[in-house]
Amino acid sequence: MHDFRARIPMRADRRIQFAATFLALLFLSWPAFPQEINHYSRVKDAKWYARQLQSLREEVAKIDADVRSHMEARKSAKGITDAVALDQEPEGVTSEGQIDVLRKRRVLLVRQIDDLEEQARHNAIVPGELRTEYGPEEPETNSGQKLSREAREVENTLAQEKEHLERARNDAELLRRDQKLKAQQEYSNPEPPSRRNKPSDLSGMSTRLTEKQAEVQEEEQKVAELEDRLRDLILNSPATPEPEVDAVAESESTNLENDRDEKAEAHWRKKFAALDYQIKTARAELDILQREHNVGLVQNYPNPATAMKESVTRKEINEHRKAIEEKKKELAELKKQRDDLEDELRHAGGPAGWARE
Repeated sequence: MHDFRARIPMRADRRIQFAATFLALLFLSWPAFPQEINHYSRVKDAKWYARQLQSLREEVAKIDADVRSHMEARKSAKGITDAVALDQEPEGVTSEGQIDVLRKRRVLLVRQIDDLEEQARHNAIVPGELRTEYGPEEPETNSGQKLSREAREVENTLAQEKEHLERARNDAELLRRDQKLKAQQEYSNPEPPSRRNKPSDLSGMSTRLTEKQAEVQEEEQKVAELEDRLRDLILNSPATPEPEVDAVAESESTNLENDRDEKAEAHWRKKFAALDYQIKTARAELDILQREHNVGLVQNYPNPATAMKESVTRKEINEHRKAIEEKKKELAELKKQRDDLEDELRHAGGPAGWARE
């Protein structure tokens, strides 16, 4: 007869084995814990801060060198004589106005540097990393894999927003220059405001400029967010590449899509809209350049000692004259491109209305 107590250890071992098997099966049935994903954000990237600060510091150093050069030229009066050849650029004619502009620009740059360093400190960036010099930022890659569909969509949206940002910046700069010219004309008018034929539109221009500057800031924020999103998608792209599409089928699909685009109204309207914007901008720039040139001719004096005190020099006048000629050539070329595009539209059988807004 078997001893009952001898069977107790055997039953205990079986219970332990059963429990271990049960726990193993339960563990395998649980879903895998998701791996922690570190999403990219430029406000946490020390390299981003370092590159921004490096660019700003280089511009500050260049301004300091320019100011020293102007100050030395003013002290030594190098190249200044009683007679000035109006068709040449005298070496020593500098201006207090130019030095003042450089110093104001330096103040703004230093303020931007302080703001960036303060932002980095709040985001726990080590100060030593901000002084590291990096080369030009290279575009992010995903180890030879094709971009995901979401990444391609973000990339296309980013390209569109960058184009909108560039246009907004150009429009804001033209408004600023136009406002400056209008203000000069307004303040130089000897008649009191009550006797003028029409009220000044400076207040309206200031409002439009403020709105445009706000648009620029909004577009800059959109571009920054899209750039971070695209980098985040690339850095956290799956290791397994997406299935490849047959090259022949993809080529045929692309050709069919291009054929449809050639006949699509949106395709032609987009081309004409882009050219019309370039022509409109070139005309506005030409108008402002000509007005700035006229103001420069009035402000400039043939005596270098007098010109030293003015904000415009003969060199700047010659540069404006050259810029006007180049802008006229650019405008003529853009008009020719539009005429050629109208011929292409007519030969493609498209209605002439597609060339108008």
